[in-house]
Amino acid sequence: MIVEVKSHEFDKNLFFYDLVSSFSISLCGCPVIFEEQVDIYKTADQILSFPGAYSKAKHLAPFQLRTQALNGDINKSKHIASCCMMLANTAYESVKNYNDGSPEFEFFRHIRNASSHLNKFQFNKKEPAHPAKWRSAIIEHNTKGTDNKLDGEDCFGFFIGVADILDLLLEIEQKIIIQLKNST
Repeated sequence: MIVEVKSHEFDKNLFFYDLVSSFSISLCGCPVIFEEQVDIYKTADQILSFPGAYSKAKHLAPFQLRTQALNGDINKSKHIASCCMMLANTAYESVKNYNDGSPEFEFFRHIRNASSHLNKFQFNKKEPAHPAKWRSAIIEHNTKGTDNKLDGEDCFGFFIGVADILDLLLEIEQKIIIQLKNST
């Protein structure tokens, strides 16, 4: 069964719409770079230009990226994990003032922290300090620091995946909406 990410799941007037849209565009572009049979950017003369406010325009050559991908110098799973890290990081930072200390928000905080540490869970000697749970995923809080079984492990691609970060954001967004309604 194929389950698609529907842009309407995220309300464009709420917190994560633009972030998830950008994330989705990046992931949808993966086949262009990583799959040889996709018939685009097969010549070196195709260039994308991006202006700067304080720098000269930068030019990207998708053909070069594709060559690097086909040579194994860059890979799709690392690209996807990087996109997930950027999404988790930015999304958490945009709503951290709404962190209610719930197990779900603590879970989100730890996902964001792993994202900030190049996709590795990294706990100081007092962390995880509080229960952190989302659905059936648990970040054990009774074992601290480097003794925690997740310490040093990959977050995206090992502990959670693309679908998980999207669903987590939907649930966090709903949690914030309820908080805002209850505070008025």
